[in-house]
Amino acid sequence: MPTVINTNLASLFAQNSLSNAQNNLATSVQRLSSGLRINSAKDDAAGLSISQNMQSQINGTNQSIRNLSDATNLLQVSDSSLSTVQDMLLRLKQLATQGYDGSLNGAQRLNLVQEMKELNNEINTTAARTEFNGIKLLSQGGSTDQVNSDIKAGVNLVTTAVAAEAGAANKGILLDGATATLAAASATTLTVVLDEAVSNKLPGTYTFGAVGDQLTLNGTVDGVQTAQTLTVATAPGDQVVGRVTPQSLNFDRFGITLNLRTTSAAANTPITGAVIAAAIVAEGTGAGDQGKLLIAGNVSQITSTSVTGAAAGTYTMTAAGAVITMAGTVNGQAITQAVTLAAGVANTTQNVNFSAFGLSFDIRSYQAHTAANIATALVALNSGAGVAAGEFIVSQGANSALKFQSGANSDAFIQINTRNIQTASTGAYAGTATEMLTLGTRITGSTAGNLGALTKDSSIDVWQTAFKNAAAAVDTALEYISTERSVYGAQTNRLSYISNNLQAQSTNLQNSRSAIIDTDFAAETAKLTKGQIMQQAATAMLAQANQMPNVILSLLK
Repeated sequence: MPTVINTNLASLFAQNSLSNAQNNLATSVQRLSSGLRINSAKDDAAGLSISQNMQSQINGTNQSIRNLSDATNLLQVSDSSLSTVQDMLLRLKQLATQGYDGSLNGAQRLNLVQEMKELNNEINTTAARTEFNGIKLLSQGGSTDQVNSDIKAGVNLVTTAVAAEAGAANKGILLDGATATLAAASATTLTVVLDEAVSNKLPGTYTFGAVGDQLTLNGTVDGVQTAQTLTVATAPGDQVVGRVTPQSLNFDRFGITLNLRTTSAAANTPITGAVIAAAIVAEGTGAGDQGKLLIAGNVSQITSTSVTGAAAGTYTMTAAGAVITMAGTVNGQAITQAVTLAAGVANTTQNVNFSAFGLSFDIRSYQAHTAANIATALVALNSGAGVAAGEFIVSQGANSALKFQSGANSDAFIQINTRNIQTASTGAYAGTATEMLTLGTRITGSTAGNLGALTKDSSIDVWQTAFKNAAAAVDTALEYISTERSVYGAQTNRLSYISNNLQAQSTNLQNSRSAIIDTDFAAETAKLTKGQIMQQAATAMLAQANQMPNVILSLLK
């Protein structure tokens, strides 16, 4: 090794060793201070990816455990109410059996029936108030069935606006699902068809303009003046006279598609795009109305319907000018409610709320029209077979399927079905279970063989038949409630096993993630000590190496 001054190799080695020792020491300090072995992707890219995937599983699993806790609580709420209903059914069985006591007179038997009716009412009330976080567990709120939904083309609320603009002379191109035939030139006939599926929400007046084969559509979209230009293709000529050449012009900014069919009147005579465009612009019989496209389409539509709190039943609407009146029965009382409608303004929505019935719906207007026209059109609507004009039919909702995620992945879940154990066949307490409906009929029914049809003067045989029928219905209802409680009990046990399994999974996942991402303090403190010693040694050696060139000075003396 030569003796030099300019390059101190020993100092460079010592500096490199000191730099490495400082980097290692900094890494150890970072890991010990944070408690994490992986503090950034550079520490362990693969380990970071694996640990984050594990954290996703851990988060999903832990949340699923909380979900299942909610499910368990929900089942317990249902079971406690079913237990109360079961106690009432046992009392009903006792009363039905007591009705066989031959020593009772008619008035005393009526007292038994009165208590049975009260218990029947309480079964319905208990079911109605059994909720968990606003979800009805043993009853169902109303849902609309065959409710008037859309005000479609042909039931236009604004007939005067379209008629006035179209006029008797058919100004412009009036399209409401029909076709318009344009006389373009002696050699061609253009048939324009509006694509109703994409245009029925944009009724109004639009204007065409043409420069050569460039066709421009002008109009207002959501209150903004809009224009769009498309190129019209030339229809080629051929040997077949009358050959039809179709093309579509999609003005997507407006949601309007024009389907053109060009028919050649002479062989080998192509029809240029400029001729077709000019024919569209030239259409219109009134002064100043050439090139207008008038779209009738839907002018208004019921966009949403709410039946919050509405009892099952049939409600009817009548109209008188701008006032629309709803009539129906609520809690056994015949009531009416009148609402004054606002005039329709283009591209706006108004809410019509019959709060006394728990019914409301939103009306979206696509053109301006009077409130009287809205009311008249609503009352005239009929949405299906068996539904009279102006009717809202609210049916009892079906059981709800409540799903609770039972694992880290969204495809793992347990389903809990709510029940409807109410005993009435119609109204706010309408049920869906045949066993409970039969019970309600036997207690409150006014037909022969039911307790509700009897008086104190009814014969003993008639009384005993009715009590016998009621007792049989109670037994059937008891068996039904017992079965439902057993289902809920089995699901509760199942949830317990799932929760235990998820707890174990979460623990194991966290253990695995810890092995990847957490700092091993025993090993890391040893590295820290080593790093400190190496830093001190490297510093000392660097000082020694920096003094080595001084030896060369002795050669210069």
